[in-house]
Amino acid sequence: MANKAEIKKAILSVAGNPESGVVFRLADQFAEAIVGLDAKVPSKSDARDSDTDGLVQDGTSFERPTKETRTTKPEEKR
Repeated sequence: MANKAEIKKAILSVAGNPESGVVFRLADQFAEAIVGLDAKVPSKSDARDSDTDGLVQDGTSFERPTKETRTTKPEEKR
């Protein structure tokens, strides 16, 4: 797998080598997230948010948000 610098270079190349803008500012975070996909500690699909901060995996540079739960039926009866 490529390292963070190579991935960042590829991201900027695909975007046309910008010198400013959103892609330029976020290229480091994109590269870090891609490198994180090959992390030795995989994310747990059944992980829970234990400290209710909205982040499931604390201590990682790229933390995935908690799974959204939607209510599909009304809870009250009329």
